[in-house]
Amino acid sequence: MSSQGQPNFLLLVVDDMGYSDCQPFGGEISTPNLQQLAEKGARFRNFHTSALCAPTRSMLLSGCDNHHAGLGNMPTAHATNQYMQPGYEGYLNKDVLTIPEILKEAGYHTYMAGKWHLGELEGFRPHARGFERTFSFLGGGVSHFNDQRALSEFEQPHTEYSEDGKTVENLPEDFYSSNYYTDKIIQYITEQGDDKPFFAYLAFTAPHDPLQVPDEWLDKYKGTYDGGYDAIRDQRLQRMKELGLVPDVLTPNEGSGEYKKWEELTKEEQREAARKMEIYAAMIENLDWNLGRLFAKLKEQNKFDDTIIFFLSDNGANPKEPQFYAPNTKESVAREYDNRLENYGKINSFISIGGTWAEVANTPLSYFKITTYEGGTQTPLIISGRRMHKRGVVTDEMLHVTDILPTMLDYANVQYPKETDVKPLYGTSLKPYLQEETKQPVRNAFDVLGFEITECKAVMKGDWKLIFMPPPYGEGDEWHLFNLKKDIKEENNVAAQFPEKFNELKAEWEAYALSVGYIKANGERAVAKLGFEEFYRFDPKHRIEPKAGIGRAATKAGRKSKKNVQPTDLGD
Repeated sequence: MSSQGQPNFLLLVVDDMGYSDCQPFGGEISTPNLQQLAEKGARFRNFHTSALCAPTRSMLLSGCDNHHAGLGNMPTAHATNQYMQPGYEGYLNKDVLTIPEILKEAGYHTYMAGKWHLGELEGFRPHARGFERTFSFLGGGVSHFNDQRALSEFEQPHTEYSEDGKTVENLPEDFYSSNYYTDKIIQYITEQGDDKPFFAYLAFTAPHDPLQVPDEWLDKYKGTYDGGYDAIRDQRLQRMKELGLVPDVLTPNEGSGEYKKWEELTKEEQREAARKMEIYAAMIENLDWNLGRLFAKLKEQNKFDDTIIFFLSDNGANPKEPQFYAPNTKESVAREYDNRLENYGKINSFISIGGTWAEVANTPLSYFKITTYEGGTQTPLIISGRRMHKRGVVTDEMLHVTDILPTMLDYANVQYPKETDVKPLYGTSLKPYLQEETKQPVRNAFDVLGFEITECKAVMKGDWKLIFMPPPYGEGDEWHLFNLKKDIKEENNVAAQFPEKFNELKAEWEAYALSVGYIKANGERAVAKLGFEEFYRFDPKHRIEPKAGIGRAATKAGRKSKKNVQPTDLGD
């Protein structure tokens, strides 16, 4: 036990993993360490993040809404009227405090290894935001091997690694992201020379594309996905029913219908699709294997029992293909990478699972990353540790990624600083619920959660959800209303049947937008106007002063939206 009686915290984040991929949530992918973690703790259905990586990470580390934390939109999706406006800086801004900043001040050691994606410029890297020791990838996605190859030419400006604030020029010959990040966290914890508690943030880039694994992992899942999409979806759904994650009467989610069915693929296309999923699955098993190494080290040092562990994915599974990352095209990807079937998963390949597998990965939810449908924002959450008493499968609590910071502070008996120039917390502590000190739910029917990124919008209140999706996944200016208790697949728009509920939630979304300083995009891309090199300077001289209205008026607004607590390129 730590000398101050405070627990250690281990925050584990995976990148673009689907809701049902890992074993504890019904997946066929072997993840025994996550399974053991879940069996000794609690796993949650109905935990929500942003629909994209960086906004989620900003909320996770700050406990504040992404529009307050600097990720009001996703670089490089800023419109010219959003660029460098308050809350739209494109990096984790100084209006919020971070978990490591607060815990470091309270006597904790603070370590990070893995994906940052919250600022590449000096003063905004992890070491400047409270981390004592860091090895971080600063961008959104990159080759998982030592070649440091960017996802595209336009991703290059933030495709860098940093160690303790200094750019890393060369990676070891045997570098593989998940292995090396884990090595670093183990190193930092092992080299700690005292009994103070620690906060360790291990943020894998796996299984974000490009899908790649070391050679010895390439054939771990050979043949597993030869039966196609429906077979895996049905098997997962059945296991989820057996686990109590979904109702026994739930029927399979047939998907969006935007992609070819398995039987519509040629034999060659089926082989390619199955092989992509094999590599993806191997990436997830590999990161679980690395977690096993980390857990073994904590046990060896008698620190495991006094560590509270949080595990989550940053958003739903990724539907995008390599040509999504501008200025890539199908032709340029075919020309510049070796994407022959026999080379899938190796250092000079660039493959992704694609839209249909992404929908399967999110079984039984609809859609995927990018969207504010449940498949984009609902991800697996496991919380485990001797200090928390909650056990089993929880399906009836509406949780949010901003809840993690106040929960950690509560367990550490550390107060959130009462600085007047700091944005209010959006999250609420889960400790009373995890300790079973109260019979009250985490949130009640009057509590509200708001979401917005790249004009994809949603608000949740009790069993109800109102959602707006622009094309291609939405229908112009139409909002849809769903009752998630009866319709977790979001198949039945009941806006016409419940106009009062529709208007109630629409008003809640407008109040949320006002409170967080949402600025409606004007349709002109800042990166197109400035060029990528200039865009990534994040220079305030390019700021366009907004007209009076919701975005400007809201920057100082506050709102009590939940439980008497003040709410306090896209592919990455």
